[in-house]
Amino acid sequence: MRTRYSWSELIPADETRMAVSFIASMWDRCSHRNPEFFYKKHEPKLTELLYMELYMNSQSAGLTGFWQNEPQHPMLDEEGKVIRIRKDIVYLSNQAAQRLNLIFEFKKITNNRSAYLGKDGLSRFITGNYAIDEPLAFMVGIMKADDENSIDALYRSLCNSAQQRALRMVHDVHGQYIVKPSKIVDSVVTFDTEHNRPPEKAPKGGTITVGHIFLRCST
Repeated sequence: MRTRYSWSELIPADETRMAVSFIASMWDRCSHRNPEFFYKKHEPKLTELLYMELYMNSQSAGLTGFWQNEPQHPMLDEEGKVIRIRKDIVYLSNQAAQRLNLIFEFKKITNNRSAYLGKDGLSRFITGNYAIDEPLAFMVGIMKADDENSIDALYRSLCNSAQQRALRMVHDVHGQYIVKPSKIVDSVVTFDTEHNRPPEKAPKGGTITVGHIFLRCST
């Protein structure tokens, strides 16, 4: 059974807000200043360019932790074989008082929403092996600059009861499965969803909250 905790009990909330806001500002910087930063470029190349900006400007933004780009984490699968989990971008706090390990998974938004919601997207944080024991993670949707419809289409998909069951979604105290505006960083995160995880992967409280961020870049 899920147990409710405040964000301040689970994570250093102020540092989390700073890191999330910083991701968005550095993406904006890349999209306006770097001619190599455009929608058709492969996702790993986009996140690599973003990481360089995060790395070079983090301390000036007041963040004392550090960023990682595509770090690999070895673990055993159900058959006892070693597999390597590769994450797009991670922010790790170096403050001893309270741990923080924020994982950002980037996916291009297309008409095929299963890429964002499926086993290589959002489901990595639910039944997959991303963010094990973590109460919070982020999906980052990469959009074309002129895209006006994708966020609404994705939102409607998450309102579908079959999709909610498949994603093990949990409603809040008001009965809402999608929290909008976000309770994390409402100026950057468009909405939040909460999901039950298998007990061996679940954090304190039993569920993971995923903040959904949507960032645009030129075509």
